[in-house]
Amino acid sequence: MVSRIVMILNRIKELADYGEIIAGDKKERKIVSKIKSFFNYYDEINIIPIPVLNYSESHEIYSKDIIDCEYLPYSPSADLEVDIVKDFKECNENKAILINLNHIYEINKYYFLSNKYNCSAVIFATDKKSKFVIKNTPYLNLFPTSPPKIPAIIISSKELSKIDNKIVIKSKVNIRESIGYILEVILNSKSDKKIFVTSHHDHFFNGEHDNLLSVSLLPEIKSEKYELHLISFTAEEMGALGYTSFSWSYGSRYFINNYLKKLDNIILNINLDNIDPENPLIKATPGISNIVNNLSIRHKSNIEIYSDGYSFIKSGVPSLTIEGHDKDYHTVDDIVGTSEEKYISNIVDNINKIISSEILIDYNEMKEEIKNTAKKLPIGLKSILINVIDNLDYETYKNLLKLYGGILDLEKPFIITSLFHKLIGLHDVKSQVYLEGKPAIEISSDKEEYVNEMKKIFENEYINIIYDISKKFL
Repeated sequence: MVSRIVMILNRIKELADYGEIIAGDKKERKIVSKIKSFFNYYDEINIIPIPVLNYSESHEIYSKDIIDCEYLPYSPSADLEVDIVKDFKECNENKAILINLNHIYEINKYYFLSNKYNCSAVIFATDKKSKFVIKNTPYLNLFPTSPPKIPAIIISSKELSKIDNKIVIKSKVNIRESIGYILEVILNSKSDKKIFVTSHHDHFFNGEHDNLLSVSLLPEIKSEKYELHLISFTAEEMGALGYTSFSWSYGSRYFINNYLKKLDNIILNINLDNIDPENPLIKATPGISNIVNNLSIRHKSNIEIYSDGYSFIKSGVPSLTIEGHDKDYHTVDDIVGTSEEKYISNIVDNINKIISSEILIDYNEMKEEIKNTAKKLPIGLKSILINVIDNLDYETYKNLLKLYGGILDLEKPFIITSLFHKLIGLHDVKSQVYLEGKPAIEISSDKEEYVNEMKKIFENEYINIIYDISKKFL
């Protein structure tokens, strides 16, 4: 009998054989059919088509020599021969800027600056050839956003020797509205309570950690206690219509907003993304640490904005994401190695342990979260939150989850999430800051009069929301 770990590894390699999968590719329907074939038992199975923005390109880029590089989505088509500079002050429409990146998430900042200084293109150098979706401002916008204006390429540091003071960029880009596919496998139970275990199959390069490993774990997830929905999403990496600058997790947002008519019975989302089997980490919404306290995976109360679990949180569903800090994230070397095999079964065992236990919310965690956040809030909102803390129940808890939002400070590589994020993002403005929303809000000044007026507007907005969700006990 073939062991569980061998079956999982075989699935990963079978899926990797399809190559890179971008939402809306012709190959996507085939890989979804392959994932479907991994399930030998289910009560219902659905392949759900959704509209996506598909991106493909071809390029030739050279300087002293042909450069092995990645042309970053959604860069526009280009036919350029320009000088290379290393200082933004030297940039103009006939010059490209060369940037050495410390971390791939710095791309947002430097792409913004490249546009600000009117550079003709931007070249990012990293340890390894990587991919990252570039976008136009305002960042964190959930509405359609203007497409990126200048091309961006990424090279490995070893390619720098092929570059002199000029670069030629020739590229042809094809962007079209297409169809992506979501796979949903349903396992019934006697309970009407549902747990959604989610992953995504679109991926860059081999994408074995991010995210074919997660997809390959889904057939091993079993529960007699809850109705399970095992899902492989499209368009987690990219694919949002209209170049939406909140570019990730579009597939799960679309699914929740258009296909899930009733969210009341969903008691938990377990999201699997970019798992590092040897050093896994759980990031969980406040209130569910008790669910993972007895697992052999370290965890922290921290909301992961970059993945599909965030779509559930914004819909009021508590969520935990199992991930890691894989060094080859979004690089050409994202391959599951033999040294990791012995740790993979442990991930499955921990997931099955969660979905076999009683799912209870610890409201004290959310109360502490509110208290800590309230230290940075205006007095009017702070006072009304006292009633929420004293009367917190399940319905109010779920409504509070919807009030999390993202904050991107361009001086910091990572997006943070917070309750009442519009006010928290204004708390200590020192640089360009973007607040998630429809539309996103750009804060580009620390002038006291401006910031104070924005605080008043946001405080009134949140007071009205809190009043509406707490009418029953006010």
